[in-house]
Amino acid sequence: MNPHKPVYRIGSGAGFAGDRVDPAVALAASGKVDAVALECLAERTLVPAIKARADNPEAGADPRLRRRLTPLLPAAASTGCKIISNLGAANPRAAGMAIAQLAKGLGVSGLKVAAVEGDDVIAMADKVKWVKPVTGKLIGAHAYLGCVPMAEALEAGADVVVTGRVADSALFAAPVRQFLNSDPNALAGALTVGHLLECGGQLTGGNYDTLGGPHPGNPLSAADFATLGYPLALVYADGSADITVLDGAPAIIDALTCTLQLLYEVHDPSRYATPDLVLDFSGIRFEQIGHNIIRMSGARTSGPPPTLKVAGFIELPGFIVDCEIGFAGTGAWERAKRAADALRMRLSDWADEDIAIDLVGVNAILRAGSLSAPPPAELRVHVSARCQDAEISQQIEDEVYALTLSGPAGGCSVRSEKRNRIEVLDGFIDPALVKTQLLWSQS
Repeated sequence: MNPHKPVYRIGSGAGFAGDRVDPAVALAASGKVDAVALECLAERTLVPAIKARADNPEAGADPRLRRRLTPLLPAAASTGCKIISNLGAANPRAAGMAIAQLAKGLGVSGLKVAAVEGDDVIAMADKVKWVKPVTGKLIGAHAYLGCVPMAEALEAGADVVVTGRVADSALFAAPVRQFLNSDPNALAGALTVGHLLECGGQLTGGNYDTLGGPHPGNPLSAADFATLGYPLALVYADGSADITVLDGAPAIIDALTCTLQLLYEVHDPSRYATPDLVLDFSGIRFEQIGHNIIRMSGARTSGPPPTLKVAGFIELPGFIVDCEIGFAGTGAWERAKRAADALRMRLSDWADEDIAIDLVGVNAILRAGSLSAPPPAELRVHVSARCQDAEISQQIEDEVYALTLSGPAGGCSVRSEKRNRIEVLDGFIDPALVKTQLLWSQS
């Protein structure tokens, strides 16, 4: 095996459930990648999937599956590109069958689809070591799976692999695994590649600004952001990789964008736990070897973790209510501030931890206040509250609406939203207890 020649080419087709569709299609159609991985599942998107499956055993897959895969399946089939994704959400079995049916309807025949089941561990909830007691109704419990079952599916000839809850990095490491050398640090490198690619455009200049530097700002234009290139990696047998984009695609890939993504959601860079391995990022090196090409190397591992993380979803009594009212024009700041103060007086009997009242544009994010002169010409007063029942949540909404008649002048555009109280509870489970299986469908 030539150590100077990549063994696999993997592209990032999505970084979240509602991500753009066209970057994945461009990668798959390019012939420049062997597989496209789409990271489309978060805890916030798993909850509605769990609820949908509870109402209908055939539901629970990502509702965007058809819209996302309709252009992607033919593009991937035309170049022999594999597709790996967690679009299965709470029902990978149903997702696998739906993908095969969709491919058949699109005229993509002979496509082998593997669905990975096993992340749903609610039947073993009593075997999970939760970080705190379960105080509400446990509606779901999903273990973070690693790359092995997906890799086995690909090695068995799958063209598409669909999963539920897996580690994001595992989606990208799975197709690469069989081509790596036997050193555990090689798989550590592939998982690091996955961690870099998992957020799509966030690696290539999205969500990025060089604040305060010699060249502040982001040189990408609005048109560049509208057509931002998503990353791909040329992976070597030792787990090192060249991170880049398709030729001509708007992007910024340099040591800084890569370092920012490397540290994204990482508490301890020397001990970043994934289901497959505990990764050590402290020796990672990023070398610029060309325009928008970064050579990544130096990933290490201390071995596999002793447990798998479990995300538990607890439904608590009552609701979260969010209400807003707008103020605009001359004196908007003064009127909005008086409206917020009036609400604080009207709702003064609420515990501080159960209610927040702020001004969007002033102190909704920067709690200490971000107002600069001159004051904004339009503002929104925002109330968010935990409510024990529907009647109390209605009282919050009524207090905001009352400002349209009994508050400062010009209150308008009231918006109200009520949602169930769902708490995510972390836990840990013995990997030996989590059994996976592959379910096959063919177009």
